[in-house]
Amino acid sequence: MLLSFLSIMHHTIRLSQMRIGVDLDGVVADFTQGWTSQYKIDFGNEIKEEDITEWGLSKPLTHFEEEIDFWNWAKDFNGSSIFRNLKTYENAVKVLFEISMDGHEVVIISSKPWWSIHDTLIWLGENKIPSKEIHFLEDKWKIDCDVYIDDAPHQLENFVKNVPDKLILRFVRPYNRPVAGTKDLNSWLELNSLLESYNL
Repeated sequence: MLLSFLSIMHHTIRLSQMRIGVDLDGVVADFTQGWTSQYKIDFGNEIKEEDITEWGLSKPLTHFEEEIDFWNWAKDFNGSSIFRNLKTYENAVKVLFEISMDGHEVVIISSKPWWSIHDTLIWLGENKIPSKEIHFLEDKWKIDCDVYIDDAPHQLENFVKNVPDKLILRFVRPYNRPVAGTKDLNSWLELNSLLESYNL
């Protein structure tokens, strides 16, 4: 009986100590809706989410010749970048709050461009994202976490290559494909069960 009790306590402690590295755009923040709605306002062309089947924002998806042209456009809309007013995905904030209350550490890990950092920090505060640790860098795998959630194909591959022993979750989007060594996360409501199964 004592052994069972200790086993349960150990399992609870492990759960409470989990660090969960969370990407923002395409995971918490609906970057697709944000930029496509602004693109329609500025250029009159409607791009649907299901049309975005590859990673990249220049031709042929948009009229921009190069990725840098897209980002130059996205830098300034009446003094704010495209990242300033993004909506959150359904249940994202709710689930992040719940797992934070359960004792997990929510660690924000984003590869935002430098000019968007101030807007992003304001956005995190306004949307009450429950994190005390925020990182802006490209090599996300260098931030030590137990779990990583991302949507970018190259980031997922980097996690698998560099930290294959961690739980790596691909947030499924039309523009990414299954990556060996990751598990699929189709909605925020699936996260708790994946965390629990990882700790068994």
